[in-house]
Amino acid sequence: MRGKVLQKIFPALGTVNTIALYGSFAPETAEQVKKRVLDLHRRFSLFEQGSDISRINEQAGIKPAPVHQDTFFVLFHALAYGRETQGAFDITSGAASRLWRDAVRSAKMPSEPDISGCRSLGGLADLILDKADGTAFLRRNGQQVDLGGIAKGYAADEAVRILKKHKVRNALINFGGTVIVVGREQKIGIQNPFQKSGVSMADIMVKNKAVVTSGSYERGFFFEGVRYHHIIDPRTGWPADSGLLSVTLVGDSAMELDALATGICVLGEKNGLPLLEKRGIEAVFISNDGEVKITHGLQGKFFLRSN
Repeated sequence: MRGKVLQKIFPALGTVNTIALYGSFAPETAEQVKKRVLDLHRRFSLFEQGSDISRINEQAGIKPAPVHQDTFFVLFHALAYGRETQGAFDITSGAASRLWRDAVRSAKMPSEPDISGCRSLGGLADLILDKADGTAFLRRNGQQVDLGGIAKGYAADEAVRILKKHKVRNALINFGGTVIVVGREQKIGIQNPFQKSGVSMADIMVKNKAVVTSGSYERGFFFEGVRYHHIIDPRTGWPADSGLLSVTLVGDSAMELDALATGICVLGEKNGLPLLEKRGIEAVFISNDGEVKITHGLQGKFFLRSN
């Protein structure tokens, strides 16, 4: 049957996830993707008791925690991205992330001792992975792993793997702004950081690529005239101050883009560009003052909106 459209929407990984299938496909395919993503949610969740991440954090400084191969895979690659971004992306900075997440929620400034204490609990070298035993271990009590900056990307890549296995030729995956276009070219909007959610500043034409945006505009609060946001520089313990409001990356792996978009929001355009060029990733940078820059490979595919 041709011309069919199927959309499935469900919550997982702290966001709303959408799968849209077009053309010829088996209807149960979308349900298989949903099941896979929910399985990943149960392993990766920071808040769900019994998840791999919860057990790693609970046993920090005590003993290694056995983890599923999915979790081990993501942890391994997250550490690699952390080293590559010189610590700008750091999944062991969970304590600092939690501190500022609570601050944003309550609009109350954390104390400097709390900021310093949480920053000191991060450290890529303190997460020990044992492949033979399938375990993960945080060296020090109070340390926390948080996969919030990479989990959606891995889940989106897994969704596409399942779709291709079932010979789905055209689809759109959108896991809370982590987007993958399968097959035919589609137009993907880039959020206007100065407008309410859902208002696009520009569009990118994408075919068989992932698109991921990370932005400091998403969550924040004002204190004494200064805005503090949720993207933390793990190296300082404070919200990132790179001059960028948002970074949109276009490439082949959503997991890679997820991690690097966060890292480059911290690193800034100048320090982030060499990393992107090495990996063949295209980017859109929106600065604090609204200046928009794109990398060469997006010319002819990127269109600013007039509104």
